[in-house]
Amino acid sequence: MSFAIAIACVALSCARHDKPLAPETSASASAPKVASVVAVDASVPSAGAWADAIREERWDDAWTLLAALPESDRAQPEVRYALARTALAKNDGKSAIVALEGLEAALPLLADDVQRWRAEAQLAAGPYDVAGDWYFARGTPASLLHAAEAFEKAKIPVRTRAACDRVLANDKRSRAQEAEARAIRLRLTPDDPIEADDARWLATHAPDLTWGKRAEAALAKLAPAKPLTSDELLARAEAYSLAGRAEDAVRAIDHVESAPGRKVSLLERMRAKGDALYRGGKYTEASRVLSQCAAAGGVHAGEDSFRSARALARADKDDEAIVALGRVAKAQAGTSWGDEASFLIARLELLHGRWKDAASALDAYVTKYPNGQEHHEAARDRALARLLAGDAHGARPLFEQLAEDETDALSSGRARVMAALAALRDGDRTHAIARWTDVARARPLSWPALVARARLAEIGAPLPPVIDGTDDAGVEQSDPIAVTLPPPVDLLHRIGLDADAENELREREAAVAAGGQGRSTEALCDAYGLLSRAKRRYQIAQQIPAALLAVAPTAKTLWGWDCAFPTPYAGEVSARAKENDLPPALVYAVMRQESGFDPDVVSSARAVGLLQLLPETARAVAKETPDPDDDGTRLTSPPLNIALGARYLRDLLTHFHGATPLAVAAYNAGPEAIDRWLSRRDKSAPFELDLFVERIPFAETRTYVARVMGNLARYSYLRSGEAGVPTLQLDAE
Repeated sequence: MSFAIAIACVALSCARHDKPLAPETSASASAPKVASVVAVDASVPSAGAWADAIREERWDDAWTLLAALPESDRAQPEVRYALARTALAKNDGKSAIVALEGLEAALPLLADDVQRWRAEAQLAAGPYDVAGDWYFARGTPASLLHAAEAFEKAKIPVRTRAACDRVLANDKRSRAQEAEARAIRLRLTPDDPIEADDARWLATHAPDLTWGKRAEAALAKLAPAKPLTSDELLARAEAYSLAGRAEDAVRAIDHVESAPGRKVSLLERMRAKGDALYRGGKYTEASRVLSQCAAAGGVHAGEDSFRSARALARADKDDEAIVALGRVAKAQAGTSWGDEASFLIARLELLHGRWKDAASALDAYVTKYPNGQEHHEAARDRALARLLAGDAHGARPLFEQLAEDETDALSSGRARVMAALAALRDGDRTHAIARWTDVARARPLSWPALVARARLAEIGAPLPPVIDGTDDAGVEQSDPIAVTLPPPVDLLHRIGLDADAENELREREAAVAAGGQGRSTEALCDAYGLLSRAKRRYQIAQQIPAALLAVAPTAKTLWGWDCAFPTPYAGEVSARAKENDLPPALVYAVMRQESGFDPDVVSSARAVGLLQLLPETARAVAKETPDPDDDGTRLTSPPLNIALGARYLRDLLTHFHGATPLAVAAYNAGPEAIDRWLSRRDKSAPFELDLFVERIPFAETRTYVARVMGNLARYSYLRSGEAGVPTLQLDAE
């Protein structure tokens, strides 16, 4: 039997750009009885279809619609501003310059922005020196690089170099910004030996970036008698290694021995090679090299032996890894490496379903390392291993202790549902029912509550309400807050530039909050709710008391649910969800957890945008979409990010036969990891979803599944009431 989560969600239909998933009148009787709080902006009439096209970043459509307006309309300042922004989005700097002419006087509150966009247009179409002056005056590394670009186009090399010099003198420059500045300087005078220093820096510290390969050739030409030194080659290898380019890193290391400069020992070269292979995912080779390093001795022998063993585990050679880790645990007893090795032995036994061996290893670990690096994870795994080994009586107090020790409410709830399962298997059905019921009521619409309800249903116990609340019949309703967007937020919103409107509104929050008459958070939530974006709205929602979201929404509290679980980009999400046969609630559940609705965020792992897609993942998914030309390089664009993210979610759901929690886990850890963990389980034993999630070895992924599934439950409830809340099937993959 295939596993599926039943979700009763249909496409969104929103009158506002960011409207809550309001309960349908046709939903079950348990749907929340709520009346939406209306945010009114009477001063901002609709600008028509062209504004919606701008809002949705359909720039060609926006341009066509704007061009079709009567000449008198096109002459209006706000329409000219919209024309300019649309032209810039289409890389038409000349048209943007014409549209922006004299707008500072007509739109004084946007005067600074007009100057900024004019400079961008001039950077594209000229006059370049004027654009350079504007960017140079800003003084940030990014603006100085734009200045350098402008002055280079204007053929003013002295000023181009001055802008680059200022970038290099700025302590806040990034590696990529320094690389670009040096590359520009090198390009200015490619035959001048003085630029050999820039070529050397690029070849050493930025070989993985666009300019690195050309810099290597330039260095050979400019300073043929001074090739990279041994230490520079090691730094070059490190840059390649951090970029995951193991083969390039190894090639750099192979040249170290014959390079001028400090004589680097064989052991140091081998360690650098092992590190590069490990970072590049070539774990079997890395294990072999690091094992040789450990055998050679030295101050890093313990670390090398541990990393060699861990590389075997990363290469899915777990039995070999356990043996190697055992040697490390014995030889490095009392050290951090011995600590980590002892824990990983137990973790690998747990992953392979050898419950008794895992329990014994974890007992040994907590005894030997009572304050060990992995004490928290070991305590959790110890309880889980005992439960899975059939020792429910021993697991029960361990889970209860975990529930008490956890400071995070979600983690505590997960421990409590496991403690209830241990109680049931220990013969205490009454306690199990009471505990699951308590979790379901105390933490409604959370992952622990979903699991608790599924376990109660499994044993035929009564189910508590999905969420408690009181009937608000007869309760005096609060008057809606009449929210008016202040200038120039109203203008920007009216012409579809909601990202700019969001930024401008943030500067004017005090005025909006004051108009709330003691309901400042509510006023701000409603004001931001008029926009199609939700980044700042979600941030403000963190001020909402948790108690407000722990009971069913009423006429007085729906605003808080609306704010905490917003639905931005409603048209795009609805269309892409329908296209991929997804509930819109799932797209929002992932978006909320991944980015907090920030379309511009880039993670340390290079994931980009609303749904945090890696560029390589986006490129692969883009090939399957109706528009394969979208190669995933514009991932900060909400429409593109949503389109590719929704398609990827559909791919994962298909791969995991509709099992939403597994697809969600794969979204975080990768489908290969989930497949690997699934393959290691005992196929003769029944599959139990909640236990599988708890067995996931990455704490980040376990928490991710719990938070996204909780988001999904809340979005689904807001849309369709109790009938829409996901129902877990625990006994099927």
